[in-house]
Amino acid sequence: MKLKSLLFLVCFSLFTNVFAANLHMSPKATAEDKQSISKNLTYPGYCQIEIINNSFTDVTVFGTYDDGSTIAFDIYSFDAPHYVSLFYNFYCHSQMYITVQSPFYTLYSGWTNINSTIRILPYLKNQAKAEVSAR
Repeated sequence: MKLKSLLFLVCFSLFTNVFAANLHMSPKATAEDKQSISKNLTYPGYCQIEIINNSFTDVTVFGTYDDGSTIAFDIYSFDAPHYVSLFYNFYCHSQMYITVQSPFYTLYSGWTNINSTIRILPYLKNQAKAEVSAR
């Protein structure tokens, strides 16, 4: 019984570390914003945009917040979901402009609302496509 409990704790701690590593925040987020965001890490989706890459292609994501600040990060093929937080300056912003690019072309570009999911899926031969859905 002790072994099962230990195994459960190890798996749970690994999951929380993976989730926390894939959270992207605004460069203008203050320490208080980051602390309030960390409280919501157990409930993904609050004031966040989820990006999932289930394709065979690595993609680069560029995001522009409504105040003009930008972020950029890579999502590798079949990587864990990435979450972009829109909570900064003590309130939840409603949307941001996101561009998802493969090495050869743009998969998605547009204003994306909070609580949305962008899924990058395999399409035709060695290509990918993006689908946006609301949670």
